[in-house]
Amino acid sequence: MKIDLAQMAFSMAGSYMAISELPENYRGAGNQNGIHLRTVRGGAVSSVIGRIVPLVDGVEADYSCQTQPEELILSVGEGCLRICYADPLTILVKAQGEGIGWRMDFCPMAPFFDHIYEVPCRDHIRYMANCFGQNVKYLLWAQQGKAEMTQIWNGCTAEKNKISFFGTPLLTVIREVHSEWDGVVREYDYEACRSQTGALFQAFHRKMPEVPAQYEETARVASYVAWSSIVAKSGFLPRDTMYMSKNWMNNIWAWDHCFNAVALAYGNPEAAWDQWMIPFDLQDPTGLIPDTTNNSKLDWNYCKPPVHGWALSRMMKVMELSESQILLAYDKLEKWTLWWLNYRDHDHDGICEYTHGYDSGWDNATVFREQPCVELPDLQTFLILQMDTLAELAERMGREESTVYWRRRAEKMLSDMLQHCFADGYPVAVHDTTHEIIPSRCLILYMPILLGDRLPEKIRENMLEVLRGDEFLTEYGYATESTKSELYDPDGYWRGPIWAPATILLLDGLSTCGEMELVRKVATSFCEMVKNNGFAENFNATTGKGLRDLAYTWTPSVFLTIAHDYLV
Repeated sequence: MKIDLAQMAFSMAGSYMAISELPENYRGAGNQNGIHLRTVRGGAVSSVIGRIVPLVDGVEADYSCQTQPEELILSVGEGCLRICYADPLTILVKAQGEGIGWRMDFCPMAPFFDHIYEVPCRDHIRYMANCFGQNVKYLLWAQQGKAEMTQIWNGCTAEKNKISFFGTPLLTVIREVHSEWDGVVREYDYEACRSQTGALFQAFHRKMPEVPAQYEETARVASYVAWSSIVAKSGFLPRDTMYMSKNWMNNIWAWDHCFNAVALAYGNPEAAWDQWMIPFDLQDPTGLIPDTTNNSKLDWNYCKPPVHGWALSRMMKVMELSESQILLAYDKLEKWTLWWLNYRDHDHDGICEYTHGYDSGWDNATVFREQPCVELPDLQTFLILQMDTLAELAERMGREESTVYWRRRAEKMLSDMLQHCFADGYPVAVHDTTHEIIPSRCLILYMPILLGDRLPEKIRENMLEVLRGDEFLTEYGYATESTKSELYDPDGYWRGPIWAPATILLLDGLSTCGEMELVRKVATSFCEMVKNNGFAENFNATTGKGLRDLAYTWTPSVFLTIAHDYLV
């Protein structure tokens, strides 16, 4: 199994530490090219903590890198540095070979009040690195071997902070400290820690959806991206949380998490429930859920589309909910649905609107290019499906009146959507209040295919004809803007590239319509693209090349889900 540190971080479930291979001045951090320790905690001026510099006889040396889920090996000179996680708070670095050592060069980004100080303990000197700009501290020491610290103190802060480790044998410990070191003297067995971390990953991987034999190796990497992106509950995160990435997208967004929950549901229902619930734990009294969440920050300026009912319905097909979970899910989902009905229908025409592209998840899609408030058929579709899920949950709880209410409400929204969001048998985007049509060749308009035969036959067939053709479909999957559009951009974010969430939603809709040959064709195209190009945030629709964040968790989750559901 190959892990490319330039594309995905070396980390473990529960950890806020990550090791990455970064280019010079990564995201303005002022760092040199090389292997770096990073933090994925929110609120950091920069995620870069410091560069890990391999040494031979005290001199910086070239290296080559090999990475597995349980271990990172930097081959240097006649030996190597072996790196593993002892636990989510602790990284071990073991040197093998004569004269092999290493140095931590702390990042110069925002060095105000940064410094290193000694913490004497028994026969070891421990060094506390206070990284103020990153809002974190690390305790470093040599369990075996020696350590030496250098820094330039200017009366208020320190510069050029470095800690060197050398000696034979050499075993170094890096431990994240939240507030103060607990004073516990720990001794680590490198081989035992390495094996334990590997076993934890294997246990996680075994719970993920099974895939066809030709994708087994890709599925292992997919599981690693998902597993290694989990962080422990902390601050605003009330549960262990799968971040979207440990590259730079160190958050969850309030629809991204749903696709991860769906993949987890097959064999890890506890984690799936936690992943689905995270934003609902933070739900506002109005029913709104935060758009973005990490351990130190909530963002309420925007929201994301209500795919939560669709996701929960899909999860319930492969996992059982307890009575208490059904009750809680109904309460949270009802408040979320009513928020849209109460606060996002400004002209009271029965059709909800997005106030900005960011609310839709399709941030800069062409349907939003003229003005912010837009009525779109995808939003009404998600709300209809969410109402369906509420009706199902109410029925399970024996609440007949609520069951009937939500079914009727879903049919009313369907009727309103067909009246307002379709023209001449095709889906359209319209301005809020004026209801003027916004010319667009954006894939988002075709999400109502999820409703299958609830759509009038003419509308359904018109949409299927487009989705079968070459308006959006390329050899790699569905482009988010028609490749024939003058606004198509190969790296235009939501104006062209292929995205995992759009893919699985359309495949579910096509499956509902009985288009299984097309479903298998598109699922295969997407899975082959991922197999050959990795788990990027999105992909060039005409070349298949991965774009933006190259290890984004909804992509492995969607890959595993559709490979299991449509290709096994």
